[in-house]
Amino acid sequence: MGRFREDLMYRLRVVPIFIPPLRERREDIGLLIWHFIQEHNAAHFRKIEKIDPQAMRALLDYAWPGNIRELQNVVEYAFAVGRGTTLRCSELPPEFREQRNAEPQPVQNQPLSAAEESTAIRQALEQSNGMVTLAARSLGMSRATFWRKRKIYGI
Repeated sequence: MGRFREDLMYRLRVVPIFIPPLRERREDIGLLIWHFIQEHNAAHFRKIEKIDPQAMRALLDYAWPGNIRELQNVVEYAFAVGRGTTLRCSELPPEFREQRNAEPQPVQNQPLSAAEESTAIRQALEQSNGMVTLAARSLGMSRATFWRKRKIYGI
């Protein structure tokens, strides 16, 4: 128990399907947003009928490191914190309202040692004034990876 049957993997992999990440399928973002809004409109008290253009721009410009699952969570967040029939920028998670003026540092070819990575994470947090998303972006990491590494290093 606890092991994946190798023969099952080969049976499932007869025709592999490769789906590009959401950041490479910008044309799908609007369709997916409205799909998730319609699902929530049917199941919740709040009904969203339109999206503020600024909010839509923020959603379209976002890199979506968590792909469709992250997009679904953002819509759910907007339903939880917002009011009214229009989805506004103020109803999006904090990372959509942060300034985007910090440029990510180039990714290094050599992997960092644990001490170097820990130091880099501390510096990124300091430079971003504790804004986790901004710090993660500056290191070229997703938020989830950044949180996991902070936990590993006790930061």
